Amino acid sequence: MILEEIKLQLKKSMKNGDKEIVLAIRNILEKIKKEEVDSKNELNENSIIKIIAKHAKQLRESIAQFKEGNRMDLAEKEEKELLIAEQFLPEQLDADEIKKIVLIAIEELNATSMSDMGKVMKIVLDKTKGMADGKLVSSLVREHLN
Repeated sequence: MILEEIKLQLKKSMKNGDKEIVLAIRNILEKIKKEEVDSKNELNENSIIKIIAKHAKQLRESIAQFKEGNRMDLAEKEEKELLIAEQFLPEQLDADEIKKIVLIAIEELNATSMSDMGKVMKIVLDKTKGMADGKLVSSLVREHLN
């Protein structure tokens, strides 16, 4: 299970004295624990992946903002944390694989215009859970519905 994998990686990093990795993993575990407390339920694998994917997205946005603000030191720190978070996510699909899924969804729904975008997005995001960036999916859906 992914949670066990995260905790195992934390133990290894603590033994190796790698403070950056320990902090990054503790940050992930904190987000998972917070969600468990908020929902008053134990989270399943998909929920944990969703939390980590959301965290990774926030890190990407922070990196872009830090680079824009010419704060390379902070961008570098966030990039390291992003690499650690991404190792717990399923392998990401490339644009071509996502494009195929988008085209199949459009065909299934007989989607022809932007008014069908929500329906197409729902199908594509369900099929690519945690394996594709939402912005990329959205732009590919837009491209093929125009």
